[in-house]
Amino acid sequence: MNSTILTQRPALTAAVGYICLHVVLVFGSVAVADGDTGSLVAAGGLSIVYYLLITAFGMVLLAVTAASLSRGWLIGGFTTVVALVAMRYVFGTAAGILTIMALFAIVFLPYVVAASILARLLVSRFGGDRLGGLPTHHLTRTGMFVASVFLVAMVGGSVLAVAAAPPAVPAEDWPADRQLNYLERTDQRDRETGAVVDRRRDYQRAERVLSLLTAGKADAPEEWLDAAIVLHHGTCPEHFELANRLAVAANESAAVTATDWVRLTYDRWQVSMGEPQRYSTQTGTRPINAACHPPVPAELNVSAPLAGVSDAV
Repeated sequence: MNSTILTQRPALTAAVGYICLHVVLVFGSVAVADGDTGSLVAAGGLSIVYYLLITAFGMVLLAVTAASLSRGWLIGGFTTVVALVAMRYVFGTAAGILTIMALFAIVFLPYVVAASILARLLVSRFGGDRLGGLPTHHLTRTGMFVASVFLVAMVGGSVLAVAAAPPAVPAEDWPADRQLNYLERTDQRDRETGAVVDRRRDYQRAERVLSLLTAGKADAPEEWLDAAIVLHHGTCPEHFELANRLAVAANESAAVTATDWVRLTYDRWQVSMGEPQRYSTQTGTRPINAACHPPVPAELNVSAPLAGVSDAV
């Protein structure tokens, strides 16, 4: 058996294995979440497992294809991975683009891999002499190597960001203003580095903010805005309504300018209920009237979360 067949067969095996594991994860997630995506976030580990699967798949492809490429390709691939991962911690905009690309990989990669497997089988069966060599052609292996480099850098970079991120929530004995400031900073930093792919961190932050609001410990405009920013990344209309009312209260004070957050939170609140936007700040689609994860405490008045506080400031 020649070297090209040895190189191609592990790649095909990895692709089939990836699709099988993907199917298992999808059905396992449905069983755990019982049709509610928020439950999947609350379940813990499953919110990050799929990113680990894709990273592992990319690394297998790297190992399979690297054996047939020159040292220059290997050095270039390694340098690209390191550079793209490092960019997450230096350039916020670039990091956001990489994270969005990772999310697209999560959605579309199974279809691309399944189509590639089908094409590989069809070419091998019906391609004849002219097409039969395509799956093992040098350009095919090079293309797989380049794709796996970007896959590892984008998705694997997000997984690394989760591993390197500080705790999502601070110690409970910190003063409320310091807690809320920490929560807001980790919320934004997660979106810069890619750690946002672990939705458990958003869940934990929202849970802490709701606890502080329920206890009446947010009593300054800066704290209201910090809370609004965290709840803007919640899961349900109640979270987004709270975020909007907190942002409005902060913006009406002399201490904070939060016009952008007022618009963002209002549009997200409306979209989450199936209503039209006012400021055109939201893109894509969101679940309508989704369940709250974490739940809003019954004693917290969503329509007036700062009753008795905002008038005194």
